[in-house]
Amino acid sequence: MKLSSYPIYWASLAFGAFCRALPASLAERFGRLLGAGVWHFLPEHRKTRARKSLREYFGADEKETERILRASLERYGPMGVEVMREPLIAKDVERYIDFEADPATMEALKSGKGGVLVTLHSGNWELFGVGLDHYAPAPIATLVKRQQFEAWDKLARKIRTVRVIYPDETRTLYRSVREGYFVNFLMDQGVHDKKDAVRVEFLGHTTIWTPAPATLARFFSVPILPMFIHRQPDGKHLITMHAPILPKKTDDKNADLVETTQAIVRIFEAHIRKYPEDWNWLYSKWRDIHSRKERLREH
Repeated sequence: MKLSSYPIYWASLAFGAFCRALPASLAERFGRLLGAGVWHFLPEHRKTRARKSLREYFGADEKETERILRASLERYGPMGVEVMREPLIAKDVERYIDFEADPATMEALKSGKGGVLVTLHSGNWELFGVGLDHYAPAPIATLVKRQQFEAWDKLARKIRTVRVIYPDETRTLYRSVREGYFVNFLMDQGVHDKKDAVRVEFLGHTTIWTPAPATLARFFSVPILPMFIHRQPDGKHLITMHAPILPKKTDDKNADLVETTQAIVRIFEAHIRKYPEDWNWLYSKWRDIHSRKERLREH
């Protein structure tokens, strides 16, 4: 670990220890306080982009846009505190997390054949690991980006209870499925390699998404399991796993990937419409498409 990373690492450990020392009620209040800070201190240009997405693509009016955006941002306070309290949550999972799954999904998890999990940056997605580690009858791995600072990366590995795979660890990714793991993809981040992206409809507009989950599932002929986590009014989180999506496999690989990815995104869209406050509206799934159109107009 680089010398400059040590202050961040030790400060993060101290913050985690502080969060775990708080009684649950005080931790909840502290999280809400941090959430209010996220709303007030986030740069205005980032809020402006999120407002545009909510108005133009979600169809929210001005009042609803502000309500959804504020709730979406303020949840990061409680979320951050909960992440730091994961060691406590792991000791008493059923107190903090409920679980429900389609019967066919449970059969897939018990099959021992491995598969693909797909989800969004929605709700407290960092609790998937500890929740699935307790409830799912299959080993779980998650595909994650390396953190900006090596110290944060080390801390994230320390907290997570499932196997961590980085995007450049292709062999580990494929080996994990062969070993019976279900590998989780957070699919809503930007696609860096645009030539490999697929175009599908999302909230009534063309967007680009990674075909990686569809590609992996098609290669191994394993199911794709969409899942979400939502914080309920009583404070407990509910992990919901939908029915399996079976990857399309014909002689037209590209068409198969588009069709399977579109099936995934339809389920994502339904969840976002139900719980818009849960999603990270700072991600713009439409920006890359629009940037390309603007470049074409300039020429």
